[in-house]
Amino acid sequence: MKPYAQLPTDNPEEYKRLVGLSKEDFQHLNGKLRTYLDEQKALSPLTRRGRKGSKLATEDRLLPALYYLRHYPTLINLGAVFGISESYCHKVYSRTARQLAKIEKLPNRKALLEGPAATLAIDVSEQPIERPVKGQKAFYSGKKNATWLRHSWSSAR
Repeated sequence: MKPYAQLPTDNPEEYKRLVGLSKEDFQHLNGKLRTYLDEQKALSPLTRRGRKGSKLATEDRLLPALYYLRHYPTLINLGAVFGISESYCHKVYSRTARQLAKIEKLPNRKALLEGPAATLAIDVSEQPIERPVKGQKAFYSGKKNATWLRHSWSSAR
């Protein structure tokens, strides 16, 4: 994927499919993020002393975070899409996601647990590993202790 400046802006449907937000919503969220970052810099100017600035502009930091939240790729794939390393991609995503949670004043886990549940979401992506019930000897790795072997062979007979 291209950095924010190279995204197609003439087709709003395509823009929304790529970014996950409309152009106006993205600009609004980017403005809030910039304001938050400027406020944090003004509150404690000495915390930035000795650190290099980010390689990416604010838009280019927000874009991978939104892309990750929309598509859930692995970080190595996300880094390849945006042309940055996997570790830097993780750093950009985690920092931006924390900042977005503070900006939008999302409730924390404790606040969510106190209120009544409005909806129920079930993650069905985890599936049990299928293993054969009979004939497991071919799949035995040899990493079990001898006691386990004696019990399993005596019960199988």
